[in-house]
Amino acid sequence: MEQPRVIGHVVSVNGFRLKVELSTEAKSSSRATPDGVQRAVAINSFLTFDLGAGTHAIGILSDLEARESYDPSTNEELSLELTKPRRIAAVQLLGTVKQFGKSEWKFDAGITILPTLDTPAEVANPEVLSGIFEHPPLRNKPKDWGEGDFDFPLEIGHHSGDENTKIKASFNDLFSRPLAVVGNTGSGKSYTVASLVRGILENDKMQRDDGADPHIFILDINGEYANAFLSDDQANYQREPNKLYLNGEEFGLPTWLMNGEEICDWLQASEATQEPVLKDWWAIAKANPTDAGSYDPLQIALQKIDHALAFLDDSHFAAGGNFEHQITLARQYTEGIDWDAFCNAISWTDDNYKKISNDREVRDRLGQIRTELLTNISERQNEGVNFAKSADAPRFVPIHEFRDPNLVDRSTDQDSSKKIDQYLLTLKLRMRTRLDDRRWQSFFSFEDQNIRSFQEWMHKLGVGQKSASRVSVLDMSMLASEVLPFACALLGRLFLETREMLKPDVRSQYPWLLILEEAHNYARPPRTHEDRGQSLSRRSFERVAKEGRKFGLSLIVASQRPSEISPTIISQCANFFSHRLQNPDDIDHFRRIIPKQAQRLLDQVTVLAAGEAILFGSAFHIPARAQVRLPSKEPWSATAAPYVDWSKDTVFPLADVVDSWGISESESQEQQNAGEPDLDDEIPF
Repeated sequence: MEQPRVIGHVVSVNGFRLKVELSTEAKSSSRATPDGVQRAVAINSFLTFDLGAGTHAIGILSDLEARESYDPSTNEELSLELTKPRRIAAVQLLGTVKQFGKSEWKFDAGITILPTLDTPAEVANPEVLSGIFEHPPLRNKPKDWGEGDFDFPLEIGHHSGDENTKIKASFNDLFSRPLAVVGNTGSGKSYTVASLVRGILENDKMQRDDGADPHIFILDINGEYANAFLSDDQANYQREPNKLYLNGEEFGLPTWLMNGEEICDWLQASEATQEPVLKDWWAIAKANPTDAGSYDPLQIALQKIDHALAFLDDSHFAAGGNFEHQITLARQYTEGIDWDAFCNAISWTDDNYKKISNDREVRDRLGQIRTELLTNISERQNEGVNFAKSADAPRFVPIHEFRDPNLVDRSTDQDSSKKIDQYLLTLKLRMRTRLDDRRWQSFFSFEDQNIRSFQEWMHKLGVGQKSASRVSVLDMSMLASEVLPFACALLGRLFLETREMLKPDVRSQYPWLLILEEAHNYARPPRTHEDRGQSLSRRSFERVAKEGRKFGLSLIVASQRPSEISPTIISQCANFFSHRLQNPDDIDHFRRIIPKQAQRLLDQVTVLAAGEAILFGSAFHIPARAQVRLPSKEPWSATAAPYVDWSKDTVFPLADVVDSWGISESESQEQQNAGEPDLDDEIPF
């Protein structure tokens, strides 16, 4: 009886790898079956092996060879020449499929029974492939979910070489955990990202006019996504140097959004002398004098106690005035602490260089007070009382606070201020430089944009209000390389901490998606000598990658160089879209994390066509090589066509570049004339 699907039989079983001897008539890469013409004897084609009871093992054809001789002995002294070459196909098993009903197949990644020798190898029928690729795993079922769909099979593209086999992924899994989209320039990363986001926005259940969710934030480093998600009027905006744009309009990152750590890294404050003073000033500047609940008094008291202990360890200062000053400040923020008994227990030396003689007793008593304060804070938090640390809370600070030359002096006592003034001088100069440096103007434009609260800033992003815009394209292409990491770090940390402030029972109900375009520019692995902004940005996104899932914040990490992204971030990615890669370091990086059954598939990563990608992860049943579908609106990421463009009679639009930079020919001429020396003044006699 003729079996049109059978192309050979198993001749070797080695773990989960099989060798199939192909039948003499199975010579073509395609095979006519009852379901039409299908791929058969070809790399990446799928074969099934009947295990009985309606269950089949399924594997992918990874290698083909023709053997013209056979060596029956290991010493190779005897060799038999074959009249007909043995045509052998190597197959990597992927899992099992079981039939339910008439034409429904369910995939299971487990394989408990392996095919035996002489088991027929059959071309997988379209219904089997549909059960694997068009019905992805269902993920993240909400607690107490009733009837109805809770997940959606999002179409990614089609299997390479077979347009009829659509590849779909779990909607929930793809956008609830970190996803990596990597590949060389021109391989199709931007189109893939745009296709995924368009798949969200164009879903039938997302077509609502009464809300802003889902909300997606794109850190657009190259300024290419405006065309994919904005209207024509919004997309063609005029960009100027050193400015940040949100959906085609100028946007800002107010400096007062920074926390204590970020302000210290931004101003390069030294750890020993400048950081404590700067953090104290930052807390004072952010404190709201009309709202006693705007800061945590017990946290402030803890900070003062820590500063007092630090003075005990510092041999460069007389502990007397400094120590007593910090204790005086600490007792102002606490109640129920017997500070008089503590102060009376201190024994001071009689010499001019005033020191504490009973150091251990003082430390023990301060430790007991500190423990008592921590206990009070913990009990209060359990009761639902939540204070944000004033230095870390995103509270408005007016511009004049930054221009005050005596700003940091307010956070030190008079004696200390005189002694450490030389250390604070560089800090003040650095602050003045930042204010006057045009590269940082997006950090100080908040008053011009009338942004005077964190709520107003988030409203501009489309959060917390009914808005037609569900995608926030943050165009960072005009920011300087020194500014970019700080801007990205600030955004990443704020998005995560905003979600951390939600109550645990609701924070997963309002998920956000953060897309990191060209992530290797600001999420690099740690290096021996690295800029503070790079370190800050890496730590920010490592936190998002590790903790974001449980707070409803997910990532899409897009990069040309996966080996130049923090290993912590890559290790947290649950799904991967790998476009063409050429660098051996990048390929080896993936080889260590890709599933075993996809190892041979990764060998093809150097020959993928534009738009092709190897897909694997928890959103798919099995790894696959796919042609990603084009987005309905494409980003500005086209590759130049020199043959066409160089044959035109047009010239480079230099005038547009000059206008974008904010300079003009007349301005340049004026500067040149102003810079010409007066010859009379140059004559020395």
